[in-house]
Amino acid sequence: MNWKRRLSSALVAVFSAGWLFPIWLGVWTHLDFWRAEVLPRMDGTLIGNSFPFLDFAKKCFGWGLAWLAAVLALWAYLGFSALLRARSERA
Repeated sequence: MNWKRRLSSALVAVFSAGWLFPIWLGVWTHLDFWRAEVLPRMDGTLIGNSFPFLDFAKKCFGWGLAWLAAVLALWAYLGFSALLRARSERA
């Protein structure tokens, strides 16, 4: 029985904080774009790279922000329903 509680707690933690990974990946990819593409061009070196850095970073930000919106919506719903339940128990 204890492992079920630990597993559910771990799933809630991953759901609640998991949006940080795609955001971090998007920031890291954007910084790699600057290191691999922009800075060498500022020095006069033309380096061609086939990886779509900015498109991938945009998709990472989109997934991360959508995940964050889902987390906020869920916790807002749970908090509001707990508040309504507490008020109805008092009355």
